[in-house]
Amino acid sequence: MPVPRILILGSNGGLGRALVRKLVPKHEVTAWTRADLDFEQPEAIADNLARCEFDVLLNPAGMTSPDVCESQPEKAHLANVTGPQVLAQCCHERGARLIHFSTDHVFSGESSAVLLEDDATSPINVYGRAKREGELVILKTCPSALVARVSWLFGPDKPSHPDHIIARAQQTDDLTAVADKMSIPTSTADISDWIERIIHHHPKANGVLHMCNSGAASWHSWSEVTLEIAERLGLPVKTTRVSPIKLAELTQFKARRPLSTVMSNQRLQNLLGIEIRHWSAALEDYLVEKYQPR
Repeated sequence: MPVPRILILGSNGGLGRALVRKLVPKHEVTAWTRADLDFEQPEAIADNLARCEFDVLLNPAGMTSPDVCESQPEKAHLANVTGPQVLAQCCHERGARLIHFSTDHVFSGESSAVLLEDDATSPINVYGRAKREGELVILKTCPSALVARVSWLFGPDKPSHPDHIIARAQQTDDLTAVADKMSIPTSTADISDWIERIIHHHPKANGVLHMCNSGAASWHSWSEVTLEIAERLGLPVKTTRVSPIKLAELTQFKARRPLSTVMSNQRLQNLLGIEIRHWSAALEDYLVEKYQPR
């Protein structure tokens, strides 16, 4: 069986870079940034794709800041609905596989129950509504597509919450983090592993798939676990204790955030036939690699 040719969009983002690094050694990979394919110019997408040979298209690109989406809803729609719909149409017409990345923000966050792929969505911000509309239009246009919902990404390619909290803890022992918002921190390295397995061993996997590590966390517990690991690694953090605050106290946010979006990864585990590790184990691996490289 020939090795599939892979096109990765958004290749300078955190997840995009992780996918490129994982897949380049064994695959023919084309990595495009926004300069190569701009979702704000949807009329040019089909022509650009026609010039590229690929069997699988991975799309972690899009507008991902809830606050930017809230203030620029038209651009959010282009990036998260219109552009992905053109991708889906092109993949459907040429028989290529589309794996598109979505978000836990498609849920309202009002229930504390663990969320399944088929649970009702009811997004409460522009970002979530655009991403959900993108999911629906992709699956309608290209029924063979796979939509992978991810949450709270961390990894070596883009500073994220663990990096920020360690940097702050090296400056001060007066730290706060939101304790009433729950989801699952997820490693971009782990996602890249799962994607490679799916490409090679599960060519028919389609529909919606929750792609996250196991367990659950608040920003507060994520912060404290991060600092405990950092202290064990010998980093000069001034504290491992973080004061809990409520999401409502963060008045700088333009967009509302869902309070509880802990997604079940059972379907992913069943598909891959592996146990998905806890987010804290993935976090420890990331921090060890970053701060104690061999």
